[in-house]
Amino acid sequence: MSIEDARTRPAVLLNPLEGDPTDADSHIGGPLLWPIDEPWPWCDGETHQPGSGGEPFVGAVQLYRSDFPELPFPEGTDVLQVFLCTLHHDVPHARGPAVRLVWRDSTTVVELIEEEPQPSAQVEAYVPTVNVLEPIRYAERESKASGGTKIGGWTAWRQSAPVEFPCPDCGAAQRQTLSLATHEPSGDDVEWEFGRGGNLNVFTCPADVRHPISAHVG
Repeated sequence: MSIEDARTRPAVLLNPLEGDPTDADSHIGGPLLWPIDEPWPWCDGETHQPGSGGEPFVGAVQLYRSDFPELPFPEGTDVLQVFLCTLHHDVPHARGPAVRLVWRDSTTVVELIEEEPQPSAQVEAYVPTVNVLEPIRYAERESKASGGTKIGGWTAWRQSAPVEFPCPDCGAAQRQTLSLATHEPSGDDVEWEFGRGGNLNVFTCPADVRHPISAHVG
């Protein structure tokens, strides 16, 4: 691999725009494809600042494999669902929401949950507006990392020096899979805010994305 190639990664700018998605769509802040017979994700509250007991996670992002084959979907899955606990948590270099990923096989969902649980308390800065996505695919240079919401690419280290995250399960160097942005290049912001106008970066294990993830606000 050439130096040029080593410093370039494929990326997908999600390019969120105000819209009215359904559970069958890829989106930010819209309804999720969640089965009625599966428990909704809850945060145990142990890492809240301050602790306030358990609260349900909020469905933040849903991405279908048919729209975003660039994501590292495990075999037998075709939907990635990203959940945030919309209270302050300790994450590297800042406070931010807790993150949980669910990789799902959409064909196994027969009956949908009637109503998604809502937290009794939230930090409004972590709650997204509802957006559809008009993705832009490009090759991203390490020296010109976009600060927009994206899949893949390079981390825009705006509020800290570069950080390495070893996988807690196997020790492999985790890689940025998704970055959620306070500010979009288009100017159509999702109206959430991470840190001082930065990004919530989600890192996964290249050996198995179902290993524990790392989140970083920068």
